[in-house]
Amino acid sequence: MSGTDRASPNGGTTPATREALPRDVLTYLWRAEPLSHIKLFALVLLLLPFNYASLELPRLIVNGVTDSIGGTVPKLFDFDLSWPDFLGGGVIIDLSGFEVSAFGLLAGLAALLFALQLIQQHISRLIEMAKARLGERIIVGLRRQLFDVIQRLRPEAPMKSKAMEVGNMLRFEVGPISPFAGMAFAQPLKSAGLIGSATLLIFTQNATLGGCAIGILALNYVLLGIQRRDNAHKLQIYQREAVALGKRVMAGIDRLPLVHGFATSPWERAAVDGRLAVVSEASLDLKRQNFTDRVLNLLMSDVPTLVFYFVGGWLALAGAINIGQLVAVVAAYGQIPEPLKELIEWDEKRVIAQVRYDFARYYLETQEVWPKGSQDDTGWEGVPFDGALKIADLGVVDPAGSLLLDGVSLEVPAGTAVALKGPDAGGKHAVARVCGRAISLYSGSVRIGGHDLSNVPESVIGRHVAYAGGDPIVLNASLRENMLCALERHPGRPAPGATEPEPSGLDDAAQLDRTILAALGLAGLGDLVVRLGLERRLDPEASPALADRIVTARAAVTDAIARRQQEAGRVLIEPFRFAAFNRFMTLAENILFAAPLNDTRGAASLLSDPGLMPELERLGVADDLTALGLRALRTLAELAGGQDAIADIDTKGLLRAEEMTAARTLLAHAGTGVGLAPDERALLLRVAGRYCEPRHRFGLIDEDWQQRALATRAQLAHLKEVSGTPLARYQPDSYCRALTVRDNLLFGRIAADRAGAAATVDDLVRECLKQDGFIAQVERLSLDVALGEGGLPLSAAERGKLTLARCLVAEPDLLIIDDALAPLAPSEQSRLIETVLAHREGRTTLVVLDSAEPLDLFAQVIVLAHGQVERIEGAELSATGT
Repeated sequence: MSGTDRASPNGGTTPATREALPRDVLTYLWRAEPLSHIKLFALVLLLLPFNYASLELPRLIVNGVTDSIGGTVPKLFDFDLSWPDFLGGGVIIDLSGFEVSAFGLLAGLAALLFALQLIQQHISRLIEMAKARLGERIIVGLRRQLFDVIQRLRPEAPMKSKAMEVGNMLRFEVGPISPFAGMAFAQPLKSAGLIGSATLLIFTQNATLGGCAIGILALNYVLLGIQRRDNAHKLQIYQREAVALGKRVMAGIDRLPLVHGFATSPWERAAVDGRLAVVSEASLDLKRQNFTDRVLNLLMSDVPTLVFYFVGGWLALAGAINIGQLVAVVAAYGQIPEPLKELIEWDEKRVIAQVRYDFARYYLETQEVWPKGSQDDTGWEGVPFDGALKIADLGVVDPAGSLLLDGVSLEVPAGTAVALKGPDAGGKHAVARVCGRAISLYSGSVRIGGHDLSNVPESVIGRHVAYAGGDPIVLNASLRENMLCALERHPGRPAPGATEPEPSGLDDAAQLDRTILAALGLAGLGDLVVRLGLERRLDPEASPALADRIVTARAAVTDAIARRQQEAGRVLIEPFRFAAFNRFMTLAENILFAAPLNDTRGAASLLSDPGLMPELERLGVADDLTALGLRALRTLAELAGGQDAIADIDTKGLLRAEEMTAARTLLAHAGTGVGLAPDERALLLRVAGRYCEPRHRFGLIDEDWQQRALATRAQLAHLKEVSGTPLARYQPDSYCRALTVRDNLLFGRIAADRAGAAATVDDLVRECLKQDGFIAQVERLSLDVALGEGGLPLSAAERGKLTLARCLVAEPDLLIIDDALAPLAPSEQSRLIETVLAHREGRTTLVVLDSAEPLDLFAQVIVLAHGQVERIEGAELSATGT
């Protein structure tokens, strides 16, 4: 394969076929819902006769009044409709009517006009609702197509930026197409029909006035054409520049670490400022054009109306038409501006919709996606699929044109454990990524389970092949959801009250959790699972049995820790006792001997709460707490080398980021702490409440302060809430919902100043839970813990293990472990790989080795260098390089 060829996943180097869409938005909208448009046409056509009749009635009413004044009362419903003389004449409708009084004539005609108006309003409502439903159906279909593009993006595509662009298009950009989609054909038909019926009535009254109406409409059409071209051009310019601005902003976001690292913010700001100036100028140009169009449209509406009224009045004075005809003509022409305005608005929306559609079509026709149908497994049900791997003449070139693989051929029987070794750029990673579909453009053939990889639907490959790469993806969701994403292949029946479908075939939630936990343990995350479970806060009302069991196990846990403390001769935890000061609790927790519920600010924030302040002042500790907080701040300033440098040091939780500025200002003018503003005093009380002597070591809490804290605790023991925030008391015989599961089991705090105390305590807790037989329940609690954006609470090694665990829970026939374990130490990698291979005995596993793992774990070891197979050890596998 040449160094410049880019191969198609369908074999060879032929580019993927573009999915052609009609260039015109109207063609697309018609093809999307032709029957719905036809139904709208029928409703519009149904409206027109009633509209024409309502225009004719004013003439009959006026003529009836004038005839009645003259002594002759016309018959009610004596109505005829004829073609104009220049069209050959002839009667269209002829009703003879019946005799009534003058009042009866007026009442009957007025009632008929009212009924016609009601009918028109009802039909118009039906039209508007049908347009709205049609628009929503079409826009939902278009958004589905755009989301389908995101789902089918190839790994070679600039995934993040492309997905963000299509996502923004899906959410915002195609929005204006929705209102236009419903009116695309019905609105011009309706407006043209209303204009046509009004013009027809004018012609039936007087041909001269009819000619004037047609002339005015023709002038409007010419002027609208000029407007349309200018608007379309300027809107396209604005849209293009706005999209360019969005791309530049996204590029700046991608470069943020470099911007902060190399201080290139001025350059980035200048680049965006330049784009903003271009977009602003394009926007102003478009607004100027819109203002000009509004003035022109006003002239097109009002001036011809005045001319029309003048001509009509002149004809009436000349006796060419009677008063009733004049009224009917004026009323009919009065109807023309509104549908004409609707036509103008329709054309403006068409231009906007066309521009938005053009951008959507650009993404829908992108070549950076898998072909349509590549995710559909229809016809693959029950097809046998094992983990056998056969690669023939595999060649890969990276986007820069560098040769990654050159004619690699190898064969791996099903159930074999194979290692790939060699330099990082030697080709081992490229082989793994091709097999794991992380590279889709290659030459040669790759057969998995006897099936050509390029022809197997993604949904089939996803069930049988799992790839653990070096770019871990951690969702901003719970641990359970992060694992379930490997199993959510087909939406099943939603659970009661659920908003998302359950994974198909996984109805037993407990069994599913056990499967997930087993995969996490196999991937080396057992300790993390227990730790996350112990750090959960449990609602005893939602899980009363588990809460009671934790309280029951408390005695066994504390006894085990007490024995270990006696054996080791050192303190591991300090228990919660109402009559004793706990050195490892904050001062606020010691004073309250409770924790606030449903309040993330913590106990220290309550010391400055207006609901508790009067009690603290009554007990005489408010000023002392303020002074302690001020001493703590001054000590921080001394450690930092000055009050302005406080933000540069680790305050160990005494100050939050949003309090830094206030702290510097306070230190600049505070003397003894007297005369402080209320917000400054509140800050000092919070600082004092967060203070913990073993953690901060400022020497501020002595024996006297401990006794004062205990005395204050006794006086505040009656409090159940502070300013509406309920307090969860520390009770030895009940579960405290404000504490973690670990703290509830220990009913105390780990000695933070003892090295290794936390690890020793967790080991003891784990052993006790295993003995009591409910370690699995604690582990299940971890599955509901949110992992945060990008899995930031996890280490790089834990994120890699999570990637492996996600692959293991899928139970693939072929597991490919690439760089997922790279952050681990070589010894830990070896242990983990050995565990995984033992679990997967009899199934195919391909492992890319980066360190000296024990090679005897593998049936075959292949060494690749310079894009070719350099050597191979073992007899069960054949491999060649050219």
